[in-house]
Amino acid sequence: MKRYHEDRGLMSRRRKFYAHVSHGEVDSAGRFRKRKPFDCGRAQCKLCHGEKLFNRPSVKDIRAEEAFRFQLQQVQAK
Repeated sequence: MKRYHEDRGLMSRRRKFYAHVSHGEVDSAGRFRKRKPFDCGRAQCKLCHGEKLFNRPSVKDIRAEEAFRFQLQQVQAK
């Protein structure tokens, strides 16, 4: 289990993003600790969890694939 101080930066970024987009403030600081800013809370929501339901790669998966291809190119160039 993570500690509160390890998640503080993530919560701060999510809170600032939510405040910027929705033009409002968030009451509690820990609201986005285990929750994304625009997640509705329903596990089967096709809008919030499209990558899970339609087998689309998430942003994290796409970045990991790009990094792997770049490293592979570097190794093959040597």
